[in-house]
Amino acid sequence: MKIDRNILVRYFLGRCSGEEKEAVRRWLESDGVHRKTFIRERIRFDASVVMSETGTPSRQPARAKGVVLTLLKAAAAILLLVGSSYLFNFYLRTSQPVNTALQSIYVPPGNRAFLTLPDSSSVWLNSNSTLRYPGAFAGGTRMVELNGEAYFDVAGRDGQPFVVKTGKYYVEALGTTFNVDAYAGRPDFSTALFTGKVRLYREPDDAAPLCLNPGEAAALTDDSLRVSPIRTNPSRWREGLIVIEDHTFEEIMRMFEKYFDQQIIVGNSRVKTLSYRGKLRIADGVDHALRVLQNDFRFTYRRDEESNIIRIY
Repeated sequence: MKIDRNILVRYFLGRCSGEEKEAVRRWLESDGVHRKTFIRERIRFDASVVMSETGTPSRQPARAKGVVLTLLKAAAAILLLVGSSYLFNFYLRTSQPVNTALQSIYVPPGNRAFLTLPDSSSVWLNSNSTLRYPGAFAGGTRMVELNGEAYFDVAGRDGQPFVVKTGKYYVEALGTTFNVDAYAGRPDFSTALFTGKVRLYREPDDAAPLCLNPGEAAALTDDSLRVSPIRTNPSRWREGLIVIEDHTFEEIMRMFEKYFDQQIIVGNSRVKTLSYRGKLRIADGVDHALRVLQNDFRFTYRRDEESNIIRIY
């Protein structure tokens, strides 16, 4: 597989079409030699940009300041060439893949977002969630890092599994659709599988991973994963909805904390265990959600803006 150097130049300039970007990605992943060629061409491109900025010295007498500026630019170009050559040699020694710098996207409370990953997999991110992923997937594993909740529709690739790293478990999939709920700082963790297969494990060398089949969900209970059938779709949040199915008042408050990034202290013991069914829109905010619940539960609440705490009485 070959790639035209002009396409690489357009890629470095950010002027590639979608088809050309995909061609560059396939070319990079097809052979380790191509990744070395990519770095070599990038070095040449960066050096040519700096050298072009130095210009050609004029035959006319120049002011001392102009001469110094030109010399400094030339020195910068030389340093860039030397430094780039060092980085290239370092790459050859360590065989690190190219374009592995992680990018990050954060979704504020009350919102959700959709994005397409470099391998054409798609991700919905829930409120108050962060996803970190590389600019290009290189090597044998496609790894992303999740803090929060996300719905994944993974593009299948033979021999290149897709892995979601969370603070509690790894979720590994091939061509699969699944939902992961794993907010840092909260004890909850769950994965629901809709199509394909996933494996869950605490460490990459886990000899006995937990495997899920379509229609199954795994939730963390007492420090171990429990598998059960999916009774209600846990990814309705993609529609902007909080779906409550026979949850207790205290469980609902934990959901509100997750979606609205709000600490809620329940001081009313009479409502803690009472259950509720219904749907609420995330975009309406926590105050609207609490007022809706007040139609069925006898409680009042006070919101402390400075401490970001809501107290239920």
